[in-house]
Amino acid sequence: MGATETIAKWIVNTSYEDIPPEAIRVANESCFDLLGVILAGSAQPVGEIIQQYVDDNGGSRQATVLASGLQTSLANAALANGTMGHALDYDDFGGFGHPTVAIFPALLALGENLGSTGRDLLEAYVVGCELGLALQHTTKYAQMERGFHSTAVIGRMAATAACAKLLGLDEERTVIALGIAGSMASGVIHNFGTMVKPLHAGLTCRDGVMAAQLAQRGFTAGHQIFEHPLGFTTPVLGEGIYDLNEMAENLGHPFRVQDALIIKKYPCCGGNHAMLDSLFSLMREHNFTWEDVAGAEVDQSYLSIVMLYPEPDDELKGKFSAKYNVAAALVDGEISIDTFSEEKIADPEIREAMDKVNMRVFTKWEEGSGEVLKGLPVRITLKDGRTFEHITDRDMILGGAKNPWGFDSIKGKFEVNAGLALPEDRVAETMETWADIGEVNDLSGAIKSTLVGIGK
Repeated sequence: MGATETIAKWIVNTSYEDIPPEAIRVANESCFDLLGVILAGSAQPVGEIIQQYVDDNGGSRQATVLASGLQTSLANAALANGTMGHALDYDDFGGFGHPTVAIFPALLALGENLGSTGRDLLEAYVVGCELGLALQHTTKYAQMERGFHSTAVIGRMAATAACAKLLGLDEERTVIALGIAGSMASGVIHNFGTMVKPLHAGLTCRDGVMAAQLAQRGFTAGHQIFEHPLGFTTPVLGEGIYDLNEMAENLGHPFRVQDALIIKKYPCCGGNHAMLDSLFSLMREHNFTWEDVAGAEVDQSYLSIVMLYPEPDDELKGKFSAKYNVAAALVDGEISIDTFSEEKIADPEIREAMDKVNMRVFTKWEEGSGEVLKGLPVRITLKDGRTFEHITDRDMILGGAKNPWGFDSIKGKFEVNAGLALPEDRVAETMETWADIGEVNDLSGAIKSTLVGIGK
């Protein structure tokens, strides 16, 4: 039995009861968090455009686009909700880029149409996420060096596995669904800092639905999408990355969801988060402002994607600029949705503060340069000569397994995000309905009663 067949067998046979309670808890928190982020994203320019596109293209009234209540096809709803979920770069990250936005919107569309339960959704989510995490686990970000966005390439396999699980496909049809998804995998890092990056998530969700539905209808595809030298793994990730058979045979041993996901405090690239945690820690401890700072130095790996735009000229590029994030944090003392606006990008104080920020970049050949999970220091030099340094390891980022927010804080984030799209009473109703997704008896009813206005 090859790796693809082994993976399909695991997808089909893994049940809710096999999943550790802690993995279910983290899955619930991440999916709940993303609901709020999708609602906030619906009010962003990219969210408005993708909704117009879906509306113009019509489709069967099978599933709901959140906030607007637009009814469209399963694939279109997954496309719109997935794109809106990544519009602010405020969704969770860890493992293979942005796991939840690559999976949950696809399951939301399918689950609404099928009348699935929240428990069904969480089961499928964890199964799909575990495949993505296993594929990513030992790659050392190899796909990044090849210019691929892991949310878009590995995420498609995760989304397809999750959709196959929710649809109840058998092993043969699951193999086919994965084979179809292998030819869909794409998404390049060059498009970070533009509207295409959130589109990566939307296309991933759309394709996960499409691959599973085509397989269900009898479509054919290769049966060795992972192990074949001309399949998915070698062309996309590279040759000799890992032992696929070992990976496949050890799916779920251990489950990784509960340790991998990080719920974001800041609406920007996750590559900024350890740096920002360190900076805010120094500001709290030593009580200085940007006017006290003579210089700030931030170390970065050569793999870092937060150096794409050292001088960003719009809000989307700002999310991928370490210099801008450090400067904005120093000036405002916070990083929020409002940080990434035309007004803030042009703020003369932030522009002045950016001149104080320097990047020290490790080359590819320096020892430890590729260890993106390793903490990199932030150094502050004050005008009075004092210097401070702080390192936040990636596994200690606020919102991760070792430094969790707590569900009350996640609810607070949800309330703010949902409030950008829904009236106050609807926000409260939505929170009450979706806080424990495992208790939702009918996803269709839950969506229609709490998340949308009158459908079109």
